[in-house]
Amino acid sequence: MSNSNVPTKISRYYLLLLLFLPGMLKSCKKNTDKISFDKPKHQYDLAVEGGINTLTKSQFIRLTKPSLTLDIKPSAISKAVVIVNNGKTDLVFKETITPGVYSFTDLNSPNYNKAYTLTIQYNNKTYTAVDTLRQVVNISDDFLPFKVKKNENGIYDGTIPKHTFGYLNPNKWWISYTGIPQWNPSKFDGTEAQPLYFSYTHFLGSPNSLYPLNNLKRTFSLKGEDTIFIYKFSLSKEYAKYLYGVFLETDWSGLFSSVPVNVDGNISGNAQGYFYVTDIDYQKYKVSALK
Repeated sequence: MSNSNVPTKISRYYLLLLLFLPGMLKSCKKNTDKISFDKPKHQYDLAVEGGINTLTKSQFIRLTKPSLTLDIKPSAISKAVVIVNNGKTDLVFKETITPGVYSFTDLNSPNYNKAYTLTIQYNNKTYTAVDTLRQVVNISDDFLPFKVKKNENGIYDGTIPKHTFGYLNPNKWWISYTGIPQWNPSKFDGTEAQPLYFSYTHFLGSPNSLYPLNNLKRTFSLKGEDTIFIYKFSLSKEYAKYLYGVFLETDWSGLFSSVPVNVDGNISGNAQGYFYVTDIDYQKYKVSALK
């Protein structure tokens, strides 16, 4: 059999591919040119933010009623009963002067590897959530999730990626310095630029996304005598998977990503959000001491 027609067939194949590929990509790609905010198909009773940490004595949880439209902010939920059982005793949260924000001063020692249970009673309904307190592996100079290099002018330039992958344990990090506030558990998303300052080390691998992950980073230039403050947060396996699912629909939604779907948290009933418990290690360094 003659092979003289093979080059012609290949040329036709590539010609057809070039003709149809733009249409294929257009059909797969999200329509980013048109931004619409449709009314949610599902209305939740409430949203939960915050949890328990081992660094500060004061603990904070915020309850809000999700908004149905872009121009209306979520409304605070007041006069709810908020209780956390740490496996030893009930911690009764009281509403602060900020509507919807509930606080408790926790004087108990951490109950590692045990379940903490949140119970919310509001409007004749009960909502519960459970998370496990994992002990954090202390911060090590050799395993910091960012790089620092001294330039020719004696200034230290640093790069902090928002996401790194393949770690043995999942963690959240908060790295602050001049111009970046220190972490505060009483500040929530929407009241401060909290999400901008968190970075994450994942035990799961990098997502199969065409989104340029290297753009998700922040940089700094500091003097050697400046101070960097580092917070390292432990995550339960369930919380780590929840965050990973959220980022699949946000940070990592690439060219072939589907329409975002709801990512379920750990709150029972008709509620959204995630109640967490986290162990925190906190260290501060002179910039010149960083590797």
